[in-house]
Parts: sequence; C-alpha cells; structure tokens
Amino acid sequence: MSDTQKQEVMETTLSWEGDIAVLTINNVARRNALSNPVRDQMRQHMAMLVGSKKCRAIVLTGAGGYFCAGGDIKSMKERGAAGQDFMSRRMHLGVYHDLIRVLVDGPKPVVTAVEGPAFGAGLSLALASDFTVAARTARFGGAQILRGLCPDAGLYYLLAARTGPGRARELLLSGREFKAEEALKYGAVHELADAGQAMAAALQAAERFAAVPPLAFALTKSAMTNSYHTLEACFRAEQDYQPVVGLSKDHKESVAAFLEKRKPAYTGE
Repeated sequence: MSDTQKQEVMETTLSWEGDIAVLTINNVARRNALSNPVRDQMRQHMAMLVGSKKCRAIVLTGAGGYFCAGGDIKSMKERGAAGQDFMSRRMHLGVYHDLIRVLVDGPKPVVTAVEGPAFGAGLSLALASDFTVAARTARFGGAQILRGLCPDAGLYYLLAARTGPGRARELLLSGREFKAEEALKYGAVHELADAGQAMAAALQAAERFAAVPPLAFALTKSAMTNSYHTLEACFRAEQDYQPVVGLSKDHKESVAAFLEKRKPAYTGE
C-alpha cells in the first residue's frame, strides 16, 4: 500500500472474536492519530456496543504496530481559523469526553492492547480501560504540555487513578516519554507482552472479563469509577447495587451452577 493510499484510511474498524468486539484505530499514515473521522467512528461503535447483548467485552487496539499517537496535529493545522475560537475548542473537547466517559463508566469490560506509541489522548485511551496490555516495545507520554497545551481527554484523572497523583504530576508536568517497563512499575499498565503479542494477551484478558456476570460487572465498574474516593461513597454504592444484583437471575444461576458443579450461563438479568 502506498503512502497516498494509507493517508486516505482514517477510520475505526469493528471485528468480532466470538462475543468479544475488537475496535481497531486505523489511521496508520499518522500513527493512528485521532482525526475527527477516527474519533467519531469510535464513539459511534462504542454507543452501539454498550447496548449490544452480543458483546460481552471490548478490546481496543491500533493498526500497523501503532496504538495511538494522540491528537492529529496535521488536522489541527488544517482546521485553521475554524478551530480558533473558545467555544469551538470546548465543543471539540466534549466529543473526547463522551468517548472517554463510555470507556471508563460504560457497562462493558474494556481491554486495551498497546503496541508502539500511546501519547496524549492516545495515553488516555490506553488508560480508560479495565485492563491494559502493553508490548514491551510500547511507549507512553502525556505530551500535550510539549505542544503548549494542557492534558485533555480525561488524562488528569486517568493517569492519577493508575499511578497515584505524585507520579502523574511528574509525568504530566514534564511531558516525558516513558517505556513499557516503567509503565508497569508505575501501575499504568497491568501486563507486558512480547512485541506483536499484545493483542493475543488482551484477548485472553477479555475472555476472563467476559465470563463474569454482566450485571454485577457493570455495577461494580460503576462503583469503582464513581464511589471509591471516600468510605461513605463506597457504602452508598453497596446499598444501591448489592440489593439489585442479589435479586438478579445471574446471581441465582451462579449459586445453582456452583451447587450443581457446572459452568454458569449468564444472561445479564
């Protein structure tokens, strides 16, 4: 494929591995930067998947040996005067926020498979999942500050939630690149894989999450996102969610399967 042909591909493709949806960022000529078409398609796919009974887990990855280089700098220049007013920039961020929100707080398990760079908003995507697998050759960075910008796409929250506020402060204020081994040490990623094997490891992780009762998973994920900051918020989440799952069909099926020594069949009800 020529460079010209590559430049014409700016999309997010959806494929399936059984009941696991695989979302692939495909903007290889720009290292899978988040152009408007890529970002909008990803948001559309996610909106469909969160309501799909077929989908039991989602794996997010990038094509061509890249995860996501962040915002599309070339598109920023091409937008010119159209993107220079205050309100247009606020609206642009709102689209990012919608996407990150559904990844972090949506009901489906999300696993990210990172090969190559994950910079800026790409780092946000890598962290906005329930489980992150990185190739040992992957590279990370909150690089916005090096472009004269502040971190966006939820990166203040996402990086601090993984690494703790002290390490997140150092990484975001310097904008420095850090490698996969450092990311594992800092808690930014959960598992390392050999180069080219991040997707296979991510699918294995997705299968583990897909085997969990869907309703219990969705409510636990919501509680972990919104209620872990204080003990009282934790107690409120327990009071709100535990009665719901305790009366669910999946809970009854889990008990029956345990007693009957068989594999449970969960429906999300």
